[in-house]
Amino acid sequence: MRRLLILVSLLAALGLAPAAAAEIVTRPDDAGRTITFDVQTPDVDVDWYATLLRGAAHGDEIERVTVRVVDRDGLAEICGASAAGCYGGRNTRATITVPAGGSPSIAHTVLHEYGHHIDAWRGVGASTREPNGSASWWEARGIAQLLAEGKVAHDYGLGWDRSIGELFAEDYAQLHLETPFKIGWLTPPDDAVRAALRQDLENVPAEPVRAATAPLVITRTGKLQRGGTNALPFELLGPGRRVTYTARIDRAAGRVRVEVRCTNGTTITRTITRNLGGARRSTTIDIRNLGPARCSATIRSTGTAVVGFSARLRLAIEPAV
Repeated sequence: MRRLLILVSLLAALGLAPAAAAEIVTRPDDAGRTITFDVQTPDVDVDWYATLLRGAAHGDEIERVTVRVVDRDGLAEICGASAAGCYGGRNTRATITVPAGGSPSIAHTVLHEYGHHIDAWRGVGASTREPNGSASWWEARGIAQLLAEGKVAHDYGLGWDRSIGELFAEDYAQLHLETPFKIGWLTPPDDAVRAALRQDLENVPAEPVRAATAPLVITRTGKLQRGGTNALPFELLGPGRRVTYTARIDRAAGRVRVEVRCTNGTTITRTITRNLGGARRSTTIDIRNLGPARCSATIRSTGTAVVGFSARLRLAIEPAV
């Protein structure tokens, strides 16, 4: 897919036909789809924004968003004082708010926010739309493992740069522009991640795609000191999930508590606890029909002896009956 940075600079220099303030303006993409702009400030070059979006990977979802162009005061009022742009709403009422101008940084903002719009129209492993990117990208970026390790989240609880939606939007912008990557702790998308994105974006549907249902398996081994804990956080993206957590200890003298706990974000929805020690050195907690939920699988020492352990977490989507 071609880079747009040179194109962005050329269009800014050309200064094509500005639109008047406070009006709805439309432009077609290369397939004849309508791109809608809500221009709320004078001297806006709508063609600059339209050309940028025409050249970016998109599908029918481009007709289901309005690009609102505002001045800096309007941007601060709508998106917040420190925001470069923002995306809000869902379905046909979705809106991207961006500042007026024609710089590479504004081009990055436009494509980053459009990445959020694509994210809203695609699903990973659930029929509901969540900030979870696209299926091949999800696998190429190893998002499931990052979730299990507590390094990323669907919301902003870990910070802006740990939100899955922001990772996807930044990778989407990087697919088109040679502008700085804003996720400091993560490397920019490599060839494999870019290829995965291109694959997902070849034909962006108007409705989200259900991901493959292959189970995810995560294993842990180690030793627990007195009072020590090994916790494995994970998220269930939609309903109908099956969680199977198996834990073993290597000596009868060990005493541990094994627990799987899930919450819907406000209340604890499911907790199962088992104790190991003596003759009982292994257990399996198997729970069906969970999700969406935020969960953790924990093995915790309750005795005085150091004990070796192994744990296996299996997450699967149950077939519809």
